[in-house]
Amino acid sequence: MTSEREVTWTDIERAAALRDPQLAELVIRYMEQPDPPEDRDEETDPSASVPPLSRDAWTLSRLRNTVGTALAYKTEDEQRAIRRASWEALESAAHPPPRLGLGRLLVEIYEAGDEPGRAALEEIFTRARMGWGLWQGVKRVYKLAEERHDAAMFGVLAWRLDAMGQTPTKAGEISGATFLYMQRRAWRYLRQLGSAVPEAYPQFAVQVLRRYPQSFNFWSSWVASHIWGHQLLRGQGRGGLGRPPGDLKKRAFPDAWKRSPDPLLRLLEDADNNEVCQFAIHCLQTDFPARLREVEPAWLARLGRKPLASVHDFVTALLRDDPRFHPSKLQGLGLHDLAISLLRSESADARKFAVTYARAQAPDLPVELLVELATEGESEVRKFAAERLEPLAAKALGLPALVRLLGGSETAKMAEAKLKATFGPDQIDAESFIVLWTGNRTQQRFVTKLYEDAKKTIPAGHWLALLEDERLHRWKQSEVLRTLGKYPGEQIGLDWIKQGLLDHRYTDWVGRWLREGMLKGDALDVEWLKGLVMRPRLRGMALDVLGNPKLVKPARVGLPWLLAMVRQADQSLHGFAHRYMLEHFSPKDFAAAAKEGAGAGGSGLDKLWGLAAGPDEPEMVRAFAGTYLRVHHPKLGPKMQEARDYGIKPRLAAKDYGLERVRPLFDDGRADVRKLAQDVARHELVSWGDRTLPYRLAHSRHREARAAGSRVLLTLGLLPGEAEAEDAPPAEWLLPDEVFMLAESTAKSTREVGLTLIRRCYDAVGGATRLAWLMESPDREVRLFAVRLLWEKHRPGAWVPPPRGAGPAEGRAEGQAEDQAAGPALAPAERRFDTGEALREFLRTVMFGLPPGRMERREHQGDALPDRALSASVAKARLVAVV
Repeated sequence: MTSEREVTWTDIERAAALRDPQLAELVIRYMEQPDPPEDRDEETDPSASVPPLSRDAWTLSRLRNTVGTALAYKTEDEQRAIRRASWEALESAAHPPPRLGLGRLLVEIYEAGDEPGRAALEEIFTRARMGWGLWQGVKRVYKLAEERHDAAMFGVLAWRLDAMGQTPTKAGEISGATFLYMQRRAWRYLRQLGSAVPEAYPQFAVQVLRRYPQSFNFWSSWVASHIWGHQLLRGQGRGGLGRPPGDLKKRAFPDAWKRSPDPLLRLLEDADNNEVCQFAIHCLQTDFPARLREVEPAWLARLGRKPLASVHDFVTALLRDDPRFHPSKLQGLGLHDLAISLLRSESADARKFAVTYARAQAPDLPVELLVELATEGESEVRKFAAERLEPLAAKALGLPALVRLLGGSETAKMAEAKLKATFGPDQIDAESFIVLWTGNRTQQRFVTKLYEDAKKTIPAGHWLALLEDERLHRWKQSEVLRTLGKYPGEQIGLDWIKQGLLDHRYTDWVGRWLREGMLKGDALDVEWLKGLVMRPRLRGMALDVLGNPKLVKPARVGLPWLLAMVRQADQSLHGFAHRYMLEHFSPKDFAAAAKEGAGAGGSGLDKLWGLAAGPDEPEMVRAFAGTYLRVHHPKLGPKMQEARDYGIKPRLAAKDYGLERVRPLFDDGRADVRKLAQDVARHELVSWGDRTLPYRLAHSRHREARAAGSRVLLTLGLLPGEAEAEDAPPAEWLLPDEVFMLAESTAKSTREVGLTLIRRCYDAVGGATRLAWLMESPDREVRLFAVRLLWEKHRPGAWVPPPRGAGPAEGRAEGQAEDQAAGPALAPAERRFDTGEALREFLRTVMFGLPPGRMERREHQGDALPDRALSASVAKARLVAVV
């Protein structure tokens, strides 16, 4: 990769060697560029790694600091020595700024003396931004021009030195004192030249004066002010004259100006500044009146092309006063066009002369010129043009001319009458409409009333053309766009709407039109809107339109695209697809998506379950499918907030949530999939009819499966009227062996479920016969539970629950558990161990095998939890009391 600089020093050297016509332009552009990095060659890749500059390396910044204000308290010899040493140090640096060599190059071009080189130098010295490098060339060439009395080169350099405050310079490089010295030096040379060689003085002065541009402010000028007002500035150290004085005796070397009119004639023809032309005209009229009576018509024609009031006054005076230029002779002398062009002059005297001449000598002026004069000219010119246009027929004038004339004060009534009589709304083309609407109030009212009277609507194409026209002011764009928003989209055109939406000027407006339904149904390009969704700046608008079923039917949005969007990581895209499919698509709609996908075939229900639990589906897709299956569940759906928000009524039946679909989800490695199975099992596990399934789930290594199984198991033994008995399994689902296996589970929550069932359904699961089994558990908490249960169920005076349906027993001791299992409850005396050996073994285990222990952390499983563990001493004391 090479340097990214627009112009390099190599380009300039090559152009100079070849005298390329673009040499001056290259130098000007080069001086406008920032300097290249000083730690590498100019054409080295800016991103390349190079060693950093040392702290004592010489750079442009260091040079500015060294030769700037730091020299304020040095002597002249010290300043000169420091400047010279600093410059030499910078030029000998590893990578000095290439523009420092520009001065040497410009001097070589000047020394060569060829015309292409001199032309390039004059252009460079006139337009280039002044700075180091170029400044060295300016000073050296200026001194050479003085030595060689090179009038042309001296003129351009003296002008630049005099105009330095109004021309571009690089800040902080050339001091104001240096500029001031060079400015004074330029006038000193002219003054000495006027004293030594008076006949040469006007030639050099003219070369300076002709360079001043039209907008120059002479109050800061020194050279020009002394040329035309030296006597007024004698003894003054600064300041200038804003314009030439009226007394020519105040100019420098007045006798030198009287030697020949040729320098003044050339100055008048070459100068672009009005004050400079006034000075030349005044000198000619005062010093050479006879010479002015001998000017050639061709010279007058060339002079009249200048857009300067002083020149037009001068030309008009010559035409009026010289018998050779009688109005009747101007056509033959080739001055007819000059006289007519003065109708546009800024000089009132010149316009008066031109109007008089046109009335008498120009009966057939072109309509285009008359229209221009009637709409853009001064008062007397407009009246003259209106008089010429009045008799012309509307067809002869044409619609464009009449539209423009409607904006003129002198021609408005005439143009309005001709337009109404000849042209109707159908003849108003886009260009005419633009001219009328961007014109004055008269033009705007006319075009509006023209369409209203005809009861026609302005074509949308006219507004669109107006919107793109540069004549429309920025503050008027909103009015045009507001009007366009009332048109049907078909009239505006889909192509313009697409382009306008991408144009930052119209994006908000077009987006508002689309949201409000300018395009709908088949007129709306849905695929284009889908593409806009991928543009962050337009995404919100596109989703609003796609999400409005009144504008775009869900079938046109398409389920495949929505499924692709629901996979997006961007929350706005995922959320839109999630909500839209929940609200607008039924389960059977997913059948089409199943046919289009890989492994075509299957129902929409299969597709949904595949999305919810597929091995390759991302989490966001599973989240949507899981939510969809939940909101359409006949029992779970009505309870969900999303179903209520979108007014979704369940469209699936319980059979769609069969065991064969849900059972594998409990063993899935993804938590969200298992949570879906848990939510479905909450309402469907009992209906599946597998009474061993809750026990298997309770033993699962996954928390969601354990929670689903435990919830069903904890409803065993509850009365039908209790709240927790909803979806409760039948009593036959109480399997003693499975219950006691729960008590041996490695999961604490599962063990507590088993212990809760044993306490609640004590007699149904085997009572004292199986109590000894619990003492064989390796878990201390289970063994302590067995002791507590022995105390509760077998101690003398233990409370016996009433038969099912009886009221609550009075005086029940706090902490005593209810036994609400099916069948009549047994008295404590009837609850016996199978054999005496079983009792002895139970006692032996309690007395000698129950060590003290610490409290364990317990998982919360609702309200039905075992009591806090007993201490070993309390447990043994209760055992003795029971026996």
